[in-house]
Amino acid sequence: MKWFLDLFSSSLGRKLMMALTGLFLIAFLAVHLIGNLQLLKDDGGKAFNIYAEFMSTNPVIQTISKGNFAFILIHIV
Repeated sequence: MKWFLDLFSSSLGRKLMMALTGLFLIAFLAVHLIGNLQLLKDDGGKAFNIYAEFMSTNPVIQTISKGNFAFILIHIV
């Protein structure tokens, strides 16, 4: 366990953490973009409504959303 704490207290460990959280944030933005592109479908907004309902009712997505806030804070620190 000490090696884990030593890793993230070192310069290399902090850079690794920043890179990993940055990759997660980029993936989040890509998924968000794909979801919002549902608005461009010519179906009267039906695809976007299905996407929005899925995103608001899925517990896994809700957990990832809350984790996203933590990753933003970790990335900043």
